[in-house]
Amino acid sequence: MGLINVYTGPMKCGKSQRIFNELKRQLIAGKNIKVFKPLLDDRAGDDIICTRSGNSIKAINIQDISELEDYDADSYFIDEFQFLKGDVSTIDKMASTGKKFYIAGLNLTSEKKVFGKMGDLLCIADNIDIMTSICELCKCEEAIFTYYKGHKDTDIVVGDTEYMPVCRECYNKLMSNNYVFPMFLGTLLKNTQ
Repeated sequence: MGLINVYTGPMKCGKSQRIFNELKRQLIAGKNIKVFKPLLDDRAGDDIICTRSGNSIKAINIQDISELEDYDADSYFIDEFQFLKGDVSTIDKMASTGKKFYIAGLNLTSEKKVFGKMGDLLCIADNIDIMTSICELCKCEEAIFTYYKGHKDTDIVVGDTEYMPVCRECYNKLMSNNYVFPMFLGTLLKNTQ
């Protein structure tokens, strides 16, 4: 039976680690697996997926969802799905033939807009795990948004240090004050203590 499992949420919530854990289980079960990542995401290297806990694995770079059909496997693992182009019907069709998918991706941009094809993917998923992170400002455990610490000139800026997970309250404070992150951090931290 095919399945589409999606792990989503803000930066630093453990999405990549979740697919890595499932990947190990599938290998123990003797499954034929393939691991993919978008060509656009070169933070850990061109063909490497890394978790924040230091795990890494080689991955196949793709740009379009349709490229998945070029690879035969029992289980497909995709990290940073939000950067892929194409139509999620490819995944739906492959799952209907018994293929299993374990997919990690940001659900929202730092402007709280649906990120890439993630909205379409969530509509066809069998299982969705919406994960939270720790808010880097107030330290609550309900960080659901990703905040960009500067000014963007383009819609997509690939990076790690430029972003941080924040809770709804801290996100709203940051956005309503129209401050660039470094100037506002000290004031916000004093107000949340």
